[in-house]
Amino acid sequence: MLSRREREIALHIACGRTSKEIAQRLSLSDLTVRKHRENLYRKLGIGSIAQLVRYCLEQHLVRPSTS
Repeated sequence: MLSRREREIALHIACGRTSKEIAQRLSLSDLTVRKHRENLYRKLGIGSIAQLVRYCLEQHLVRPSTS
């Protein structure tokens, strides 16, 4: 089960934002965002951004872009 913050981070990653961009938007340190990313990968048993994006799509956290 992902925490609210992990879901929020996952959403930003799925939208193509870097850890640095996410940190700035959420007023977090880059290190904190990277740690959340590591936790996401571990909890979900994934190893890439592509797999994370797929998870977000399957869980309806993001919608596919039509453009």
